[in-house]
Amino acid sequence: MTSLFKVLAFTLALSVLLPTAVKLSHVFNHHEHEVCENDDADKSTHFHEFDLDCDFYKFKLTSQFYFKLKLEDFKVFEDNYKITNSQYEFVSTFQKLQTALRGPPQLI
Repeated sequence: MTSLFKVLAFTLALSVLLPTAVKLSHVFNHHEHEVCENDDADKSTHFHEFDLDCDFYKFKLTSQFYFKLKLEDFKVFEDNYKITNSQYEFVSTFQKLQTALRGPPQLI
């Protein structure tokens, strides 16, 4: 059981690290950078032609995934409230009081 776990762990680690290793080996083995020494007296800047010998740079290991938030406008509400100065005004005629829920005494 432990050997199966070790094999699965090694396979998982290898599958995660293999794309990075392939990309790094390609970068260090197949590309060369030529150093250009400018011997001009005025030390002017010059540009070389941009030539890529392979299309490996087009393949990305990570996808560009992002969430696009949909922001909606807030609705403006009217000021349809009334500030109550007393607790007696709060009780509505449609609202039953707490004493209405009481039942008759059972044990007399």
